[in-house]
Amino acid sequence: MELYDFKSDERPLKAREWLKGKGHSLSTKKFWLRRFPIIGWLQSYTLSIASHDLLAGVTVGLVELPKCLAAAILAGLPPQYGLYSSLLGYFVYPLLGTCKFLNFGPTLVISMLMSTYTDKYGPDGVVLIAFLAGVMITILALLQLAPLVEFISYPVTTGFMSAGVITIVLGQLVAMVGIKGSTVNAIKAIETFIIGINQFNTWDLVMGLVCVVILLGIWHLGEITEKAINRTKEPTGWQLFLRYFSMARNAIVLIASIVFVVIMITTTGQSPVGTPEQIEEGFPPIRPPTFQLQIGDETLSFAQTLSELSAPLFVVPLILLLEFVSVAKSFAGGKTIDTTQELLALGLTNILGSFVQSIPVSASFVRSAVNVASGVKTPISNLYTGGIMLAVLGVLAQYLSYIPTSTLAAVIITSLLPLFKIPQVTMACFRSSKRDLIPMYATFFVGLFVNLTFAILFGVLVDLVFILYPTARPKLIIKSCKFPDIGEALLVVPDKNLSYSNIEFMKQRIIKSAGLTKLDVIVVDGSFVHVLDTTSIKVRLIFASAVSHKSICKPHLI
Repeated sequence: MELYDFKSDERPLKAREWLKGKGHSLSTKKFWLRRFPIIGWLQSYTLSIASHDLLAGVTVGLVELPKCLAAAILAGLPPQYGLYSSLLGYFVYPLLGTCKFLNFGPTLVISMLMSTYTDKYGPDGVVLIAFLAGVMITILALLQLAPLVEFISYPVTTGFMSAGVITIVLGQLVAMVGIKGSTVNAIKAIETFIIGINQFNTWDLVMGLVCVVILLGIWHLGEITEKAINRTKEPTGWQLFLRYFSMARNAIVLIASIVFVVIMITTTGQSPVGTPEQIEEGFPPIRPPTFQLQIGDETLSFAQTLSELSAPLFVVPLILLLEFVSVAKSFAGGKTIDTTQELLALGLTNILGSFVQSIPVSASFVRSAVNVASGVKTPISNLYTGGIMLAVLGVLAQYLSYIPTSTLAAVIITSLLPLFKIPQVTMACFRSSKRDLIPMYATFFVGLFVNLTFAILFGVLVDLVFILYPTARPKLIIKSCKFPDIGEALLVVPDKNLSYSNIEFMKQRIIKSAGLTKLDVIVVDGSFVHVLDTTSIKVRLIFASAVSHKSICKPHLI
């Protein structure tokens, strides 16, 4: 069998030569096609492809509009912030993105995370977090450190997402009955409900429940239709109508709710259900984010602001990457994705978005699924969706203030239910690795009863303990042997590398075993040892002296 020889006679490149090579690559067509994929898309863009992209773009726009408004309200911000957040992603991604099914916009999970920071720092703080998260992601892309997100296991991600779903649903159930207040975790949501029970509005509850039933019913109809299409392979006109009808269910319920409120105001003079505050019409102001936070009467310096935002500066980019990686892997279909280029697009979208008052944005399962089902051909479909958002901001924003709060709550609840996967993953863990249940449920309960920011950090920490424990406590095969040349020996075979985390444990085990019998030498079989750090070498010398001093055997280690 031929083995690959890792040795090479080539000398390493000097910094000057490396920079010269990089500079030369900037002048090649391949470089510019990779960094600006739209050049390649436009070269083969036809009317047929444009019609598919237009259909996908309009469909995504109808699906996205209610969720943008819901995301802003969920984040504790005025509804127009959801529209602001959806703008840049639809115009930046076609320039830099490589995946036809991906696009960037506000997501419900990140909006729930932002609600904690909105209460403390206000809208300016959330916009600054978007900018800083974009900078962090861009740096990770340039340094090609995207694999860092793989340190977050699927059970931890599931625990985080499921805790977010329960927290959001409880908060929206409170909003559905007309009660206003903080719902940052399950306990706070129940407390808000009890304290605000006198705000209970029956009309809001009825409207919300009716919308939930309608949305779930249309979604179930869409699922049945998709199964029928998969069986026949050639969809009929009626099946295509039902498919797009199901996709647009949020927009349909939204329009019906607006019509109901307008009719009630026209006939009775007031709306029986709660509606959000007046939505500002027009485009967002273009200005850089505020780099000095205002907390109470105190204005923080930029250094103090970074210190204050240290937790979200770590957690928010991590969640954005998690959402992106999850969506990309789900829809890639086995194809390779240029992760560096995609993260550059995500980072720049958040950086530029902060100049138009955007909250952090990432990829979304729903938007990607709608794109795929609509037959999208290129990322240029994002431009059509962006056009819809511009039209809404410029012309239709005033009518969105008639949307009942309970309708938006119903949209949020029904959109999040598929993300609650604790039961399925629990069964999978029982069949594969039961130890994964511990980090998953640790993340879930901390997210449910404390907060989501701490939950993801705690879950990763618990998971790392299980990863590092085998390294710190390796398995040792210890047995007595007799060698012709050296006499009675204690053979020690460690199954891991020798490092500072396990060498003391191994030393104690070996000394204890050596004291049980008369030995001439201790033999350490290093077949599985590929790394020996400084601490291990130092402890090995101390170990040799200790063995000699106790007269257990000759201080001869192999």
